[in-house]
Order: sequence, then structure tokens, then C-alpha cells
Amino acid sequence: MLQTTVALSIVAVILIMVNAKLSGRHMEGLKAGLKQALLSIPLIIVAFILAGMLEVLIPREFVQSWLSREAGLKGIVLGTFGGMLLAVGPYASFPIIASIWASGAGLGTVVAILTGWALLGLDKAPFETAFFGTKFYVYKWGVSALFCLGAGFIAHVLELVLLSR
Repeated sequence: MLQTTVALSIVAVILIMVNAKLSGRHMEGLKAGLKQALLSIPLIIVAFILAGMLEVLIPREFVQSWLSREAGLKGIVLGTFGGMLLAVGPYASFPIIASIWASGAGLGTVVAILTGWALLGLDKAPFETAFFGTKFYVYKWGVSALFCLGAGFIAHVLELVLLSR
């Protein structure tokens, strides 16, 4: 995570310098960024607390039998539908998914959770149905579910191949 922080910091400094030179509005950008940070920090803190609690509360036996690499297809299917039910934004979902990963979930399961969250999230269903119609939503859901399962399966196979060496 340190490398990402350093890289993003370098990009931010470069953008501040470019903005200062081209438009002189770099202070507006800094103020807008600080305002967004102040609005987001409480949510991020709560999400990390929630993720920590989940990591401690999820029984290792559950992870081993239902979510681990050994769970195989069962974990991938559960991950896909678990991701679909995780109807929260990235500030909350990523720490939660990271805690599931830290608890011992397999790569296929975690990829299935992430793709299920991104493609099948129930929080988007009312908007997709309203704007595109029920028929579109059903087709999109079917294709996306297959993609989530496929992505999880590919990640599972990669994990098996890479760990067998």
C-alpha cells in the first residue's frame, strides 16, 4: 500500500504544479479535495472498524469450508452472490472484502465477490430496471452472473496452478 500512496502523491504534486502553472486554480482544487476528504473520513473509519470486526467474527471453520481455496466452486458461487448482496460503495466494500481475504478466503472466491459486487450489486438494480427495463436487467444479470462465476473460476485455477509450483 505504501507504493500506491507514494505513486498517487507524486501524481497529485504533478497535477498541483500543472494546475498552478496553467490556470492558477490549484488552491480551489486543494480545497475541494480537502472537503471531499472531510466528508469521506468518517465513512472510511467506520468501514475499517466494520471490516476488522468481520475479520474477527467470521469463524475460521466457516472460511475453510465455504470460502477457502479448498471450497472451490462452492466458494465461487457463494462469493458471487455475496458480492451481489454487498450493496455499499467502495469505501465500505473494499475493507470488508479485504477482511474476508485476510480471513483465509480463496482467490477465486474473492474475485467472485469483487465481480459480483461490481456487476450484480443490488444497489444498482432499481436504476438499471428504471432506465433500461426489466428485460434488459434480466439479460444483464444473467450475463454478468456467468462472468462473475467465470472470473472466479479462472482466478481459482490460477491460484491452484501458481501454488502447485
